[in-house]
Amino acid sequence: MSDKNESAPKRSIDDIEADLQRTREELTSSVNELVERLDPRTKAKEAADGAKKSASEFSAKAKSVAADAQQGDTQAIGILAGAAATAALAAFLIFKR
Repeated sequence: MSDKNESAPKRSIDDIEADLQRTREELTSSVNELVERLDPRTKAKEAADGAKKSASEFSAKAKSVAADAQQGDTQAIGILAGAAATAALAAFLIFKR
């Protein structure tokens, strides 16, 4: 029976050590990336940034609807009336308890 490794080229110790070093560096890089992605401080900062962006977008839309309502836009007036009714209902339900 013939051994499979007989036809494979022989690798030098330097080649093997270089491969090991390259593998260690790739593994270190992967672990560091995972640590950064899963870091609670990083996650909290990303969540805060997302919340700030959403709040800013909501504020801009609300100002736009309010300006449109002041100019007599019936759809904007309806939106504001619906929002006011929802807020009144929520306040009623909260204070009813």
